Parts: sequence; C-alpha cells; structure tokens
Amino acid sequence: MKLAPMRKAKMLLLLILLQACVSTTNTPEQSAPEFDPQGASIDELLRAADNAVGVESAELRVLALEALIEEGSLDRAARQSARLNNLENYPEHLQLRASLLQASLALSTDRVADALTLLSATDTARLESRPELLQEYLLLLGTAYQENEQYEDALSAYLQLGNGNQNNPRANLGIHNEIWDAISSFSSTQLNNFANTAENYQSRGWVELARVVTSEAYSIRSQLDAITQWRRIWSQHPAAQQLPSQLEKLAQTWQRRPKHIALILPLQDSAGRAIQEGFLSAYYAALDVSRDVPKISVFDSSNQTTVYPIYDAAVASGADLIIGPLYKQLVNQLQQLDELPVPTLALNYADESNNISMNLTQFGLAPEDEIEQAVNLAWQAGHKNAAILTPQSSDYERLQQAFVNSWTGRGGNLVSQSTFSGDNDYADVIKRLMAIDSSELRRDRLVQLLPRSSVEFTPRRRGDIDFIFLIANPREGRQIKPTLAFYFAGDIPVYALPSIYDGLDNQSANQDLNGIVFTDAPWILANYDPLKSNPASRLRPAQGPVQRFRAMGIDSFRLYSRLQQFSEEDITTLPGATGILSMDSKGRIHRRLEVARFVDGKATLQASPDAASD
Repeated sequence: MKLAPMRKAKMLLLLILLQACVSTTNTPEQSAPEFDPQGASIDELLRAADNAVGVESAELRVLALEALIEEGSLDRAARQSARLNNLENYPEHLQLRASLLQASLALSTDRVADALTLLSATDTARLESRPELLQEYLLLLGTAYQENEQYEDALSAYLQLGNGNQNNPRANLGIHNEIWDAISSFSSTQLNNFANTAENYQSRGWVELARVVTSEAYSIRSQLDAITQWRRIWSQHPAAQQLPSQLEKLAQTWQRRPKHIALILPLQDSAGRAIQEGFLSAYYAALDVSRDVPKISVFDSSNQTTVYPIYDAAVASGADLIIGPLYKQLVNQLQQLDELPVPTLALNYADESNNISMNLTQFGLAPEDEIEQAVNLAWQAGHKNAAILTPQSSDYERLQQAFVNSWTGRGGNLVSQSTFSGDNDYADVIKRLMAIDSSELRRDRLVQLLPRSSVEFTPRRRGDIDFIFLIANPREGRQIKPTLAFYFAGDIPVYALPSIYDGLDNQSANQDLNGIVFTDAPWILANYDPLKSNPASRLRPAQGPVQRFRAMGIDSFRLYSRLQQFSEEDITTLPGATGILSMDSKGRIHRRLEVARFVDGKATLQASPDAASD
C-alpha cells in the first residue's frame, strides 16, 4: 500500500514538531564530533562522516540521514541508511535513533511491512527514558498501522502519543488529526468494540465524538449541531479545546456550500426519473433538518446529443453547482474542456482520457468498481484459479476483459471461460465451462473401442477451478446455479455482480441462487440509511435497477456539500446509499459495496471476505 503524498508530508511535519518540542540533553555515551554539526550542510556532514571512524562517523551519518529524509532526498537517504550497519556495537541512543530513521525512510518509500518489522523489533523499555525518541516511535508506529489498515492498533499508538503533548498546541493538533484519521476509519462494529474497552476519559471522549459525527454523516448541518452538543458534554476533553482540522473546517465548508444546483437529467428515461426521485427525497430530508437548502433547477436532457446548449443554460440560470448529465456521450464532451465554468458532478464516467477537466467530478454506477471488489473477495478468500461465465454480447466483452485484467494482474489464473445467450441450453454452457464435454468425448471414443456392455462411465468435471465469476440476471442465475450442481460443480464458490439480485424478497424463487456471493449497494441490502427507514421519504417499492439509480440520486444530493472536502482531502470516504464513497486524483468517485450471500433464498449480509466458503 502506498503512503499518500499528503500523509507523508503530515508525518514528516509532525516528526519535526515533536523533535522541536522535547528538550534533549547529551547523554554520557555520546561522543563529541570533531566539528560542530550545527548549521552544517548535508554534504559537509557526509564528508565529515567519511573522514571519521566508529561512533563519531555513525552519529554524523545519522544526522545526515535525518536531514535527507526531511528534504525528501529518499534515494540518497537509502544509500546512507545502508551504510549504517553493525549498530549493536554503538551506544544505545544511536541504535535507537538510527532504527527509527530507517523505519521513517521505509514509510516514506512505501515499504510499510519493512517499517512494521523495524518498529516491532524496537525494545520500548529502552525508550522510556528518552521522551523524544518515544514520541517519534509512537508516531511512526501509528502511521505504519494506519497504512496497513490496522486502525485499532494505530489509534492506540496515537492516543499514547497524545498523552505527552498536551502543552504543545501545534504538535497537539497534528496528533488530534492522526487520532481522528484512525478512528474515523473504524467500522461501526470496531467503534462499538473500542467503546466497550475504553478505560479513560480521553479514549471515551474520542469514541463519542466519532459516534456523533458518524451518525450524522449524511448532513454537514447535523454534524455541526452534534459537535456543538458534544463539546458541551466533554468540555474538558483535549479535542474540545482543539478539534481535528477536518472537523474545525466543517463550519467553513458549510458556509461555502453551493446555494443553487442545476440538475441535468434525461427525464424521459427510467434511469433519469429514478435518479431524480432519489435526489428529491434526499433534498426533502435535508429540508426537514434545516430550511437552509439550495435552490434546485431541473433541466431535461432527454433529446440532447450535444451537451453544450443545455449546460450553458444551466450556468446561465445562476447555478453554482451542476449535477449531471447522465449519458456517457455528454460527459465525454464535457471532459474535452480544460476547465468548466462552475463545479460539475457528472453522473457517469467519461471514456479514459489524459485530459483532466478542472471543476469536473465524475460519479456513477461503474461496473468496474463492482468487478474490482469481486476480485478482492476471491483473492482474499485464497482462490487462485478462476472461471468466468458471462452473457454472449459485445456489451459484456469490456466487463470480461476488466475482470481478466484485474485477476491476472494480481497473479491469478484464468483457466476456463464460457458465454451464454438468453435462449441458451445452460447444460451445454456449463459442460463447456467445466470441460465435461471433453470427458463425454473421451467416453464416446472408449465406447467405440470396447463393447458397450463393459463400459461404466461417470462424467468428470475439471478440478482446477477455485471459483466462478458470474455476470447474470436473477432469471439466468436461477437456471445456472442448479445446472452447476447437476454437473458436479455445486461446491465451487460463485461470485456475482449486483445484477444477480432484483432487490425483492422472493425467498422461494431465490432458493436456486443459494451460495452465490455478490456485492450490492447498502440501499439495497441494509436498512441503516435514515432515508430508507423513514416512511416520509415517499419512495415506492421498485426492483433493483430502479432502486440503485434512486440510491445514486440520493448520493448525488448528499455529495453537493462534500465535494470541497474530497478535493481538499479533508475527508477520504463518505458513507453513501450506493456504497462507501471515495475520490481518486482524477476526480472520479468510487464505491465500496456491501457483501451478501444467498442463504435459504435470502440475500444475507456477510461480514468477512471468505463468505463464499461453505
């Protein structure tokens, strides 16, 4: 996992602040260098190190290594680090300092596992009398855990770090930011577990702050009110005196939010109407919280083949944010412009292009996100050999290739693939996929050679398939899964895209889908979204495709005040109706979906990536 440039910069800055705020004194084992290193350049330090021997040389090289890391000269730093060997022969303080610098270098060069190895080998008892090194150790440890997605361990390290810096405002703010980054990455289960084990006022306060902010994640206005109430209750908590930067900037973000939104949708299209329904349901929910909602203007793009006239009309209406268009053709046209006049949230993804249009953010229900998550699930479950079964259509060739590229890119193997059409005999399709037709061919050849009465034959499927990746709708899946079982492949895990589920609780019909693992939007699979559980939302029941577009409309409204936070990296994720949302460097919003499995005909949420195992 790569350490993001912003996180690298924050880590180095905080390291410098921590070093500056802890007074240090020379220890008896330190040797005085022959020249004063204060104010010496890196090159001067390295020359002096080359001319010195033993401890003196190592101390000078350590000083140079520290300076190289701080200025970002990582290649030179790596070369100097390699020359710091046989540290066990040096004084304790020098061993510790060099080891921590090597861990810092490992993090700065995206070698998180190496950093954790170095830090795990550190004897923390030796750091207790050296506060400056202990602080640095805890920061590096927290950062390494954070990048390794061990958020609870990261939080523990950061909380210990915070205990020693209450009187240093700048360092304190940096630590609060790290604590918040870690705890805001917790799942609801992790947050509850940590709440049950929190032993002190500081830890419990952070948990409660995370809870109130998370519970109001769908509205900045509600978050601001919740934080104000939290500060009244936890008035003595360090974060009440100095909120993390992300939360401190919420008020500013709210004041700078768009005041007039132009919604460009093809309202003669069922997808466009569903997005509008979801958008307006979220709008009216926000209106219930505060009357301070944006003005909405709607433009129908149903008959548009060129985006510019309707886009210009939306700009002329006074909109300071445009949401839409939906059709890829129109989004492609927008991306050709170097800069758009107002921030725009397109509801589809343009074709890949080297041109990044300023003010253009792209959000949609990209099947590539769904494929990538299916690949992740299969890989984490330990599978290596894949088979793929998809509809026979040119429309699905791109999706087939996306799966193959992602799977083989991880080191997986594609050992079989087959396609089907709507009027297919699925028996023939499955026999090709599982190589049973080859087994039957061998039988036929054998029968020709031997008397029929002497031949006993049981078809055999190929044995090198770990899992099947399936693209199918519910009707197709209900035929394919039993056919797999008939041909001795019922025990092979099957991973599917959201299209396998129509969103309806049809337990009897879905028995034939039992065992299939798939991903889908939280709006489809869960009930924790307050808008879904609110009968006042006035969203009538509908099948999966319509519901997914409604969820997209809900998220498009909720994103209107969050785009600034994403672009400024004040947030990295946002819980949404379509999934956990994140944004890449090209302004494309991606989704992480819920994982489910058909059990007794019901789509059942799964907590672990190995959900396909029986």
